[in-house]
Amino acid sequence: MTDQRSFARTVIALSLAVIACCALTFTIMLLAGSPAVQPQRVLDQDALARAVLNGVESDAAFAKPPTVDDVSCPASIPVEAGREFKCKVNGVGDGNSSGLAWVKVKIEDDQGDLSLG
Repeated sequence: MTDQRSFARTVIALSLAVIACCALTFTIMLLAGSPAVQPQRVLDQDALARAVLNGVESDAAFAKPPTVDDVSCPASIPVEAGREFKCKVNGVGDGNSSGLAWVKVKIEDDQGDLSLG
């Protein structure tokens, strides 16, 4: 009977030690900024709108140059190399044009560098 109690105490002590090690490991990873816990990086919406606007500012589809407020892009775009999406520039057109332009944007690298097409 004493052997069973001793064995049970040993198993419980070992289980508590394993749980403590797991908690310590998780805490260290959290404090060290492990990629598993860091939030995903997304493009800055204002910088994206300015970049798109610079790409279409002299376009003939607009009677007057559009402003940053005329640019609409998808929200919260993750910074992933190779990702492509489109932004819409809705400005004022003249009698021959709509004043609407679509700009294809590609994220070139994981630093958020963009190319416009």
